Amino acid sequence: MEQVGVRARYAALTLALLGMFFVSGFSALLYQVVWQRMLGLFSGSDVRSITIVAAAYLLGLGVGSLLGSLLADRLSSRRAVQIYGLCNLGIAAFAFFSPALFYDGFYQQLLPLSASPPMMTAVVFGGLLLPTTLMGLSLPLVSRALVRRLEGAAGLISWLYGVNTLGAGLGTLYAGWELI
Repeated sequence: MEQVGVRARYAALTLALLGMFFVSGFSALLYQVVWQRMLGLFSGSDVRSITIVAAAYLLGLGVGSLLGSLLADRLSSRRAVQIYGLCNLGIAAFAFFSPALFYDGFYQQLLPLSASPPMMTAVVFGGLLLPTTLMGLSLPLVSRALVRRLEGAAGLISWLYGVNTLGAGLGTLYAGWELI
Protein backbone atom coordinates (compact mmCIF):
# COMPACT_ATOMS: atom_id res chain seq x y z
CA MET A 1 0.00 0.00 0.00
CA GLU A 2 2.81 2.39 0.88
CA GLN A 3 4.43 1.62 -2.50
CA VAL A 4 1.28 2.90 -4.26
CA GLY A 5 1.54 6.20 -2.38
CA VAL A 6 5.20 6.58 -3.33
CA ARG A 7 4.38 5.90 -6.99
CA ALA A 8 1.50 8.38 -6.92
CA ARG A 9 3.71 11.10 -5.43
CA TYR A 10 6.43 10.39 -7.99
CA ALA A 11 3.89 10.53 -10.84
CA ALA A 12 2.55 13.86 -9.51
CA LEU A 13 6.09 15.25 -9.19
CA THR A 14 6.91 14.09 -12.72
CA LEU A 15 3.81 15.76 -14.20
CA ALA A 16 4.43 18.96 -12.24
CA LEU A 17 8.07 19.16 -13.33
CA LEU A 18 7.16 18.37 -16.95
CA GLY A 19 4.67 21.24 -16.84
CA MET A 20 7.19 23.61 -15.27
CA PHE A 21 9.85 22.51 -17.74
CA PHE A 22 7.48 23.26 -20.64
CA VAL A 23 6.85 26.74 -19.20
CA SER A 24 10.55 27.36 -18.65
CA GLY A 25 11.28 26.42 -22.28
CA PHE A 26 8.44 28.67 -23.44
CA SER A 27 9.79 31.54 -21.34
CA ALA A 28 13.42 31.02 -22.34
CA LEU A 29 12.83 31.51 -26.05
CA LEU A 30 10.22 34.19 -25.48
CA TYR A 31 12.94 36.04 -23.56
CA GLN A 32 15.38 35.47 -26.40
CA VAL A 33 13.08 37.11 -28.92
CA VAL A 34 12.23 40.00 -26.57
CA TRP A 35 15.86 40.53 -25.52
CA GLN A 36 16.94 40.45 -29.16
CA ARG A 37 14.53 43.30 -29.85
CA MET A 38 15.71 45.25 -26.80
CA LEU A 39 19.37 44.71 -27.57
CA GLY A 40 18.73 45.63 -31.19
CA LEU A 41 18.63 49.26 -30.06
CA PHE A 42 22.20 48.92 -28.84
CA SER A 43 23.65 46.45 -31.31
CA GLY A 44 21.50 46.98 -34.38
CA SER A 45 18.94 44.72 -35.97
CA ASP A 46 21.16 43.08 -38.53
CA VAL A 47 22.32 39.51 -38.95
CA ARG A 48 25.38 40.18 -36.79
CA SER A 49 23.36 41.20 -33.73
CA ILE A 50 20.97 38.26 -34.15
CA THR A 51 23.97 35.96 -34.41
CA ILE A 52 25.53 37.46 -31.27
CA VAL A 53 22.36 36.96 -29.22
CA ALA A 54 21.89 33.39 -30.49
CA ALA A 55 25.54 32.58 -29.77
CA ALA A 56 25.31 34.11 -26.29
CA TYR A 57 22.22 32.02 -25.63
CA LEU A 58 23.83 28.80 -26.78
CA LEU A 59 27.04 29.52 -24.87
CA GLY A 60 25.12 30.21 -21.67
CA LEU A 61 22.97 27.10 -22.11
CA GLY A 62 26.09 25.01 -22.68
CA VAL A 63 27.97 26.46 -19.71
CA GLY A 64 24.92 26.00 -17.49
CA SER A 65 24.46 22.42 -18.60
CA LEU A 66 28.12 21.61 -17.93
CA LEU A 67 27.95 23.25 -14.50
CA GLY A 68 24.70 21.41 -13.84
CA SER A 69 26.34 18.10 -14.68
CA LEU A 70 28.96 18.77 -12.00
CA LEU A 71 26.37 19.88 -9.45
CA ALA A 72 23.34 17.65 -9.98
CA ASP A 73 24.78 14.31 -8.91
CA ARG A 74 25.80 15.80 -5.56
CA LEU A 75 22.23 16.80 -4.74
CA SER A 76 19.22 15.00 -3.38
CA SER A 77 16.13 15.02 -5.57
CA ARG A 78 14.48 17.54 -3.26
CA ARG A 79 17.48 19.87 -3.30
CA ALA A 80 17.68 19.65 -7.11
CA VAL A 81 14.04 20.82 -7.33
CA GLN A 82 14.77 23.67 -4.91
CA ILE A 83 17.79 24.86 -6.89
CA TYR A 84 15.81 24.55 -10.13
CA GLY A 85 13.17 26.82 -8.57
CA LEU A 86 15.84 29.31 -7.50
CA CYS A 87 17.30 29.31 -11.01
CA ASN A 88 13.88 30.12 -12.43
CA LEU A 89 13.42 32.91 -9.90
CA GLY A 90 16.80 34.32 -10.95
CA ILE A 91 15.80 34.17 -14.62
CA ALA A 92 12.47 35.85 -13.88
CA ALA A 93 14.19 38.58 -11.84
CA PHE A 94 16.62 39.20 -14.69
CA ALA A 95 13.70 39.38 -17.14
CA PHE A 96 11.88 41.82 -14.87
CA PHE A 97 14.90 44.13 -14.59
CA SER A 98 16.12 43.67 -18.16
CA PRO A 99 14.25 46.67 -19.61
CA ALA A 100 16.10 48.96 -17.20
CA LEU A 101 19.39 47.16 -17.85
CA PHE A 102 19.08 47.07 -21.62
CA TYR A 103 17.41 50.44 -22.22
CA ASP A 104 18.93 52.56 -19.48
CA GLY A 105 22.19 50.71 -19.08
CA PHE A 106 23.16 49.53 -22.53
CA TYR A 107 21.29 51.84 -24.84
CA GLN A 108 21.68 55.15 -23.04
CA GLN A 109 25.02 54.65 -21.31
CA LEU A 110 26.96 52.37 -23.64
CA LEU A 111 25.68 53.37 -27.08
CA PRO A 112 29.09 54.74 -28.17
CA LEU A 113 30.54 51.23 -27.66
CA SER A 114 28.19 49.85 -30.31
CA ALA A 115 30.46 51.33 -32.98
CA SER A 116 33.05 48.70 -32.03
CA PRO A 117 31.85 45.19 -32.98
CA PRO A 118 34.16 43.47 -30.44
CA MET A 119 32.92 45.72 -27.62
CA MET A 120 29.29 45.29 -28.68
CA THR A 121 29.78 41.52 -28.72
CA ALA A 122 31.36 41.55 -25.26
CA VAL A 123 28.58 43.70 -23.78
CA VAL A 124 25.77 41.58 -25.25
CA PHE A 125 27.49 38.33 -24.23
CA GLY A 126 28.07 39.69 -20.74
CA GLY A 127 24.49 40.86 -20.48
CA LEU A 128 23.00 37.49 -21.40
CA LEU A 129 25.45 35.06 -19.84
CA LEU A 130 23.90 34.98 -16.34
CA PRO A 131 20.29 34.21 -17.28
CA THR A 132 21.23 31.77 -20.03
CA THR A 133 23.61 29.92 -17.70
CA LEU A 134 20.76 29.59 -15.20
CA MET A 135 18.60 28.25 -18.04
CA GLY A 136 21.29 25.71 -18.90
CA LEU A 137 21.28 24.36 -15.34
CA SER A 138 17.65 23.30 -15.75
CA LEU A 139 17.92 19.96 -17.56
CA PRO A 140 20.58 18.46 -15.26
CA LEU A 141 18.67 19.61 -12.16
CA VAL A 142 15.27 18.36 -13.31
CA SER A 143 16.84 15.12 -14.53
CA ARG A 144 18.40 14.63 -11.11
CA ALA A 145 15.08 15.28 -9.44
CA LEU A 146 13.24 12.68 -11.50
CA VAL A 147 15.67 9.93 -12.50
CA ARG A 148 15.64 7.21 -9.84
CA ARG A 149 17.26 4.34 -11.74
CA LEU A 150 19.46 4.05 -14.79
CA GLU A 151 16.79 1.87 -16.40
CA GLY A 152 14.38 4.25 -18.09
CA ALA A 153 16.60 7.31 -17.60
CA ALA A 154 17.12 7.92 -21.32
CA GLY A 155 13.38 7.88 -22.00
CA LEU A 156 12.61 10.24 -19.13
CA ILE A 157 15.39 12.67 -20.06
CA SER A 158 14.19 12.57 -23.68
CA TRP A 159 10.69 13.49 -22.51
CA LEU A 160 12.11 16.37 -20.48
CA TYR A 161 14.14 17.64 -23.42
CA GLY A 162 11.21 17.24 -25.81
CA VAL A 163 8.71 19.03 -23.56
CA ASN A 164 11.16 21.88 -22.93
CA THR A 165 11.92 22.20 -26.64
CA LEU A 166 8.21 22.21 -27.54
CA GLY A 167 7.71 24.99 -25.01
CA ALA A 168 10.66 26.87 -26.52
CA GLY A 169 9.23 26.62 -30.02
CA LEU A 170 5.82 27.84 -28.91
CA GLY A 171 7.41 30.64 -26.86
CA THR A 172 9.28 31.82 -29.93
CA LEU A 173 6.11 31.83 -32.03
CA TYR A 174 4.15 33.61 -29.32
CA ALA A 175 6.79 36.29 -28.85
CA GLY A 176 7.18 36.84 -32.58
CA TRP A 177 3.47 36.97 -33.42
CA GLU A 178 1.80 38.30 -30.29
CA LEU A 179 4.27 40.39 -28.29
CA ILE A 180 6.33 42.11 -30.95
